[in-house]
Amino acid sequence: MGFSALAGSRVRWTIRTATLVGVGLLASAPALVAQSAGPRTHVLVVSGLGGEPEYSELFRTQAMTFLDAARDRWGLDETETVWLAEDPTVAPDRIAEKGTREALQSQLASLATRAKPDDAILLLFIGHGGGTGDESKVNLPGPDVTGADVAGWLDAFPTQTIAIVNAASASGGFVGALKGDRRLVITATRTAGERWRTHFGTFFVDAFALDGADTDKDERISLLEAFLYAKAEVERYYALDGQIPTEHALLDDNGDGEGSMEPSATGPDGALASRFFLAAASATVAAQAAGDPELAALLEKKTRLEQEIAALRGRRDQMTADRYEAALENLLLDLAVTSRAIRDKEGPQ
Repeated sequence: MGFSALAGSRVRWTIRTATLVGVGLLASAPALVAQSAGPRTHVLVVSGLGGEPEYSELFRTQAMTFLDAARDRWGLDETETVWLAEDPTVAPDRIAEKGTREALQSQLASLATRAKPDDAILLLFIGHGGGTGDESKVNLPGPDVTGADVAGWLDAFPTQTIAIVNAASASGGFVGALKGDRRLVITATRTAGERWRTHFGTFFVDAFALDGADTDKDERISLLEAFLYAKAEVERYYALDGQIPTEHALLDDNGDGEGSMEPSATGPDGALASRFFLAAASATVAAQAAGDPELAALLEKKTRLEQEIAALRGRRDQMTADRYEAALENLLLDLAVTSRAIRDKEGPQ
């Protein structure tokens, strides 16, 4: 594994930041949301070898903070979250088992037996990585795991939407190895050659644990929002430190295996990521719980329109300019009217 010459000073800063997130800031989170009876999101977190105590602590803190946010802020049932880690004894009530290659394969096989056809899966790798050429691997206790390994195991999910986030160094090779339909791949680096210690994982976790990543103010965080937030914070971190960035994150969700550093819901990469959430919109759940079917219907319509707009933008190259603009204008107008109706129903905030 590769370590930056500046890693010693930087890791202390990120540990302190992540610890503050996990301990103190979840208390200011928005109202808890619950998963609906429909499609569910399953989360599997793998925190790998630290190599040094500071890194082991950092990776453990990142994983725990993310899982706390998934449960306490976004309403995921703990039965749908699994954590594999370097040392299960440090949190035996939270860590399912030692994070070996064999354990990961077994957990994915088990998940495949209980996931419904339209469920979503989020697989998050935290740690150090390595690789040569186009192959990236994550450093785990025992044999490392490669993108090709994971790709083979994910064949057990033929209909589910799968998101793989590799926040480790040298992770860029996962993009090509894991491309496919209904696949969303995020990596902290653009190649397997960027082997310096990464900061992307800390800020990716922050996107779900803190306020600031919800750019469309819909009270939930999409993976696109989390990616863009983490990428911007990484860039800001290096700028403040006066250093040249040694990590360049990628997102690929159109199946071409190339990835993009500047995805958006309107571009070739980002449409699927903009619709991938840890939980349903909190406002929808609140409206249903409060017995307001009219508001719930409006919120469901808003979500459907947003999905239709994202799908339309994904088909832009297959349409004439006039047809595309007319269809987009109609959808945006309907969305604006629906959003206004929602605001009127919700009243002053």
